[in-house]
Amino acid sequence: MATLAKSQHTASDGHVQRFEKKLRQVKQAVANLPSDGFHEQLIGIIHRPGWTTIAEGMFFETILDSILAQTQNLEQLHQQLMKAAGAVGGE
Repeated sequence: MATLAKSQHTASDGHVQRFEKKLRQVKQAVANLPSDGFHEQLIGIIHRPGWTTIAEGMFFETILDSILAQTQNLEQLHQQLMKAAGAVGGE
C-alpha cells in the first residue's frame, strides 16, 4: 500500500516531458538575450551629443531599471529552482 501512495505523488512521464520541454524553452529564451555587443552599442549611442531630452532619458532609465530588476529576479529564480530540484531529487 505504501508503494501505491508513493506512486500517486510521483511525476508521470508526461509531466517529466513537459518539464523538460519548458526547461529547454527557458534555456533558449535566455540564450536569445542580447550579447555584450548590444549593450556596448547602447553605451556608444547614449554618449552622442544631444542624444535625448530629459523626459526621454527618464523613460530610458525606467526601462533600464526594470530590465535590471527582472534580470536579478531571474537569476535568483534560477538559483532557487536548482536548490529546490536538488533537495527534492535527493542528490
